[in-house]
Amino acid sequence: MAETCLELCYKVASNRAAAGGGGVVGALRQPMAWLGIALWAVESIAWVLALRTLPLSQAYPVMCLTYLTIPLACRLLLREGLSARKLWASALIAMGVALIAGRQA
Repeated sequence: MAETCLELCYKVASNRAAAGGGGVVGALRQPMAWLGIALWAVESIAWVLALRTLPLSQAYPVMCLTYLTIPLACRLLLREGLSARKLWASALIAMGVALIAGRQA
């Protein structure tokens, strides 16, 4: 969830910077970019803590769910297009994660 939020923050910051004619420096002037960076730090700490108790082979596939949550969040919150092909690909990834999680349970 944090990964999805931080990616949305980066996208909003870059959109705002582009609208103002700024590049990377313009994006770093956006509060949303710094919120994304803060979420990245929190996510990194949470990831290390999660790996203390979970095997990497079990935890990592869950991270792949961002291939599902990011396109859906972009569609719902940023009004970006979402093709049927992207929906199918995301669904296949979600099914793969479910298969991996079910096998290790």
